[in-house]
Amino acid sequence: MLPKKAIDQFKELYKKRYNIELDDKEAEFRANNIINLYKAVYLGPISENNQVELKNQYGYGKSKLSNK
Repeated sequence: MLPKKAIDQFKELYKKRYNIELDDKEAEFRANNIINLYKAVYLGPISENNQVELKNQYGYGKSKLSNK
């Protein structure tokens, strides 16, 4: 989860670029998607140990639906 300040900055940038105002929930969703894409592209696969840490710290990691 991103801090409120980061969400507000994202909303401001989005408004400048697309001339569309986002509510906090939509801005948080879109900003987190960008962060997750960045992590996937630039940080590569997440190790098993890191997945456990991410799940404990942020509430995400391997999905319960995953077969792995």
